[in-house]
Amino acid sequence: MLNDVWLKIAQFLGTLNGENVKRESYVRTPEYEAALEAWKETEQEWEAFLETLPAEGQEKAEKMKERLEDFASAQEKRAYIQGYVDCVQALYHMGLLKENEGLKWAEKLELHQEVHKGK
Repeated sequence: MLNDVWLKIAQFLGTLNGENVKRESYVRTPEYEAALEAWKETEQEWEAFLETLPAEGQEKAEKMKERLEDFASAQEKRAYIQGYVDCVQALYHMGLLKENEGLKWAEKLELHQEVHKGK
């Protein structure tokens, strides 16, 4: 049940994350900007490199690049969602949010279960 709640939250936040990258509040860090610029400088070199490979090698290199991009995207989405979770937990620990019967914090449940297993 608890994982279902976090899964639904992740799905909602994932949608929110990809909605509007042109909005004023969209964060673009200096590291992101530098990496984007570096990729733009390298992209033509990448394309030229691919052309030196046989067709089979080109396909394999492109698939590997796509997998790396998918992995990076999944990492970014996970970090984005984790940031929200951390924010909610910070608000809770500051006393600004209250726990209710239907939703308990994962670490409390795990700790509670471990304490009862030991008894």
